[in-house]
Amino acid sequence: IWRCQCGHTESVGSRAELKEKAIEAVDDSLDLHRPYIDEVHLRCPQCQGRMTRVTEVIDCWFDSGSMPFAQYHYPFENQELFASQFPADFICEAIDQTRGWFYSLLAISTFIKGVAPYKRVLVNDLVLDKEGKKMSKSKGNTADPFELFEKYGADAVRWYLLYVSPAWIPTRFDADGVSEVLSRFFGTLRNVYTFFALYANTDELDPREFFVPENKRPELDRWIISKYNNLVRTVKEDMDAYDLTRAVRHIQDFVVEDLSNWYIRRARRRFWASELDDDKRAVYNTTYEVLVGIAKLIAPYAPFTAEELYRNLTNDPLSVHLTDYPQPQARLIDANVEERMDLARSLVGLGRSAREQVKIKVRQPLNKILVAGENKKLLTGLVPLIAEELNVKQVEFAADLSRFMEYRLKPNFPAAGPALGPKIKEFSGALAGLDAAKAAAQLEGGEEITLTLKGEETLLTRDLVEITIVAKEGFTVAMENNLFVILDTTLTQELIAEGFAREFVSKVQQLRKAKDYQVTDKVHI
Repeated sequence: IWRCQCGHTESVGSRAELKEKAIEAVDDSLDLHRPYIDEVHLRCPQCQGRMTRVTEVIDCWFDSGSMPFAQYHYPFENQELFASQFPADFICEAIDQTRGWFYSLLAISTFIKGVAPYKRVLVNDLVLDKEGKKMSKSKGNTADPFELFEKYGADAVRWYLLYVSPAWIPTRFDADGVSEVLSRFFGTLRNVYTFFALYANTDELDPREFFVPENKRPELDRWIISKYNNLVRTVKEDMDAYDLTRAVRHIQDFVVEDLSNWYIRRARRRFWASELDDDKRAVYNTTYEVLVGIAKLIAPYAPFTAEELYRNLTNDPLSVHLTDYPQPQARLIDANVEERMDLARSLVGLGRSAREQVKIKVRQPLNKILVAGENKKLLTGLVPLIAEELNVKQVEFAADLSRFMEYRLKPNFPAAGPALGPKIKEFSGALAGLDAAKAAAQLEGGEEITLTLKGEETLLTRDLVEITIVAKEGFTVAMENNLFVILDTTLTQELIAEGFAREFVSKVQQLRKAKDYQVTDKVHI
């Protein structure tokens, strides 16, 4: 802006306009910043006097706010390129930019074009210490990122920040959380890869050299393939919603719970098979495909780990970051397979819980578990898997589980006391007179039961009652969401001996690990 002594001001909008209005010759190479621009004067169109540039310099945020236009020298050129990219789909910065870049972008664009310059904006809130206090060097509560990178790796720090809380709320940073992420997610993923690579190298196999069609693979393989493709679909939805926290949590849950804790553990014996039949080919194909898919899926969040995993698996000179991001394949998603396997996993989880109640390790074989009969059809073909996971000889389906357990009803005093008042004592006796199993089924099904208390009809609802289940002698029970598992805890001499043998094998394996023996190393006992 130039001002004349007569009070007239001029705002110059381009280098060409400056050349036209300047008294001195303006070279194309002139630096338009101070102090060089101060040497240029204009002729006042009002009084023909000499105009001088004002001494003030505009806030640099207005330079930043001009970015959508200035980067393409708009409107003087690149009109089509500008139109293809304006307004921006997405911008992201820290919360302090609400008064800085976010504002200057919005103000300038609204003034010039009458519209916002961005469609979506994501605001990163502050990173606080683990107590929720603002980090400060004077308080000594800062975290040195370079020390964290050196100790845990940049990927673990990045993953932790994404995992612990959404970007738009303050993050309480705790280095112990980074350590946990490194162990739980990255450690688990590395263990899965190491297991796969160990047996692939031992067998001298490359899964890319053979292929078993997905529909010809065992149900366990089809399940993990379906879960992976559902994960890809879910992560895409999360990313489309800019919810990266949900995305990394979904990925971590899949790798830890589905891939490692279930698929690899259930499939590991197939890697040990001596013959390379279709079953062994299928497990190699499936594990390889899922690991390559995970490498691509985590690439935006853990770029170094993704690159290492992808290169190790594929020997591809092309970076994982130059490959297409995974897309869900609907043909490989099987809701029925997932429902069946999820039910089996729930039963296994309840079976383990039942063992814990009576302090019996999974290594100790038991005779049987009993499951409600309505689940029999859905679990067809998965019974051997359940039996092996729970280390039981039999899985029985019973139409009536009441002979192995009993229901007990008692008042839920925090709710029943205020609701029933002086009737509460009589209420306890009335509950004792009910058929507990029948009443529990009615209440769990949403029905109400009419009781007579102090001569008045009173409706009994689910919230007024605590329902507990107690196993009969020789059994233990676990339940969740109307799903029951009853475990026969009777130990015969044969079962005890078998449990001792399993314990012995476990100790030998621990010794092998302590000695760092390889899978191919044979030992004498």
